[in-house]
Amino acid sequence: MLVMKGRSNDFLILTHIFNLLRTMRPQPYCRISARARKFAVVVNVVAILSPAWSFVCQRSLPARTPNCGVSFYRPILFSSVKDATETDEATFDELLADSFERSIQFLESHPTLNITRDRFQRIFDAIEDRTRAAEEHASNTRMEQEVPMLSKSRVEMTQMYQALKDQGHLRLFGSINRDNMPASGSHTVRPSLLEEITLLSMRSLTPKPSNTLLYAGVAVATMEAILSITQGWDINLLFFASLIAALGDRILLNGAISETVAKTLSPETQPKITRHEAGHFLCAYLLGCPVEGYVLSAWAALQDPRFGNRGVSAGTSFFDQDLSNQIAKAEIKKSSIDRYSVIVMAGIAAEALNYGQADGGAGDELALISFLSNLNPSSKNPSWNDLAIRNQARYAVLNAILMLREYQECYDALVDALERGGTLGECIYAIENAGRTYKKEPLRKPLGYIIEQPGETEEVWVTSLPTAEGQEEEASDNQPDAMVDPEESLENLRSLATKRIKDLDDKLKEINS
Repeated sequence: MLVMKGRSNDFLILTHIFNLLRTMRPQPYCRISARARKFAVVVNVVAILSPAWSFVCQRSLPARTPNCGVSFYRPILFSSVKDATETDEATFDELLADSFERSIQFLESHPTLNITRDRFQRIFDAIEDRTRAAEEHASNTRMEQEVPMLSKSRVEMTQMYQALKDQGHLRLFGSINRDNMPASGSHTVRPSLLEEITLLSMRSLTPKPSNTLLYAGVAVATMEAILSITQGWDINLLFFASLIAALGDRILLNGAISETVAKTLSPETQPKITRHEAGHFLCAYLLGCPVEGYVLSAWAALQDPRFGNRGVSAGTSFFDQDLSNQIAKAEIKKSSIDRYSVIVMAGIAAEALNYGQADGGAGDELALISFLSNLNPSSKNPSWNDLAIRNQARYAVLNAILMLREYQECYDALVDALERGGTLGECIYAIENAGRTYKKEPLRKPLGYIIEQPGETEEVWVTSLPTAEGQEEEASDNQPDAMVDPEESLENLRSLATKRIKDLDDKLKEINS
């Protein structure tokens, strides 16, 4: 016998029998329709025959309609569903705090779980906390500084991102891949072709070193000279003290004092840093690489173990599980190289788009050069010489510019969130909210193609892909067609070239004859 709160099933069954008899006999003051009376009869019969139903119902007394002995169970049914949902949400919240891995499994098995904005925020707070704590106990090698290696916290972060994407909460995450890269086709990007497509000069895409610290150094040296003359202090001692202070700032404080001085002398520096990092952040997100955090100042980087050990004053930390797995196996695919290259060059692209000139980004260029130079050559990926690295950089910045232009509204929303010092969850919410507001969708096709036309010595940019039949295939997001297959496109180009060569041979034969 099931017992709960001192009430037995026997008592409940007798109650339902009594209600059934009263329902079947008309009541003089019972204001209820015949259909409702039949429904009540069915409900009471089921309650009598099902002990399980009685067990559920005994949690609360059935509400009665005045002057009518009919028990209405519909409110109790709705209450039961609501209680179950609230229980699931409470369980998920507890798992999120205690076991991140189990919270992922719970989310995957409960696709209807209500992800409120507060819960959304706590999910990404947990991601930041876990990746930050994991970094505190990890030693970074040179390669790890450029490509974060595999760790349990990062693998679980990737699984959480994917679970949220599968359930429709992250619509734009991973919306661009190798099949719909904005600039598809050939990877050969000449400087003139890059300028033609982006309407930006090569000079604007070349990071220009800032002279702010140089001017600050000259100002300090001048002050020291004045103090030496007016106060009689030893000029050598002043220079030596300044040198020690600068080295201590760089080694102990990650250059935070120097950065503060530079930002004071040049107020436009911080907005440029913010827009630079927003470029990295958005492109990593669109390419399906989970973002685990960001910093916009040397002081913030000093307090974050994910950045403090790398000697950076600003940065965005993302994770590419596929690339990390391939590095571990020493088998890196070209698509992974392209993905990493685009994310690294996205900061330069963002500055050039916003200000017409990229001031920062020299460190990004060095990171890309170091990454490509350390790759072991193979049959699929030949050795990376200077020309190949430069071309890869142009290809990457081209795609980054096209991405930022295509998702301009999402970029602007992200910049606003970064300027307000938003958390990781708030930044991602800003991207997704802007995407829904402006109806941004994943690219269905590339925005254009770089192709080598027969008879031409240089590649050209086209928005429609020629086919063997002489027709054109529009590279538009509004087309409902399937994704373009690169191998099929190349096959079409080969057949077209073969046909033209055959025509030329026929004409030559006619001339010779």
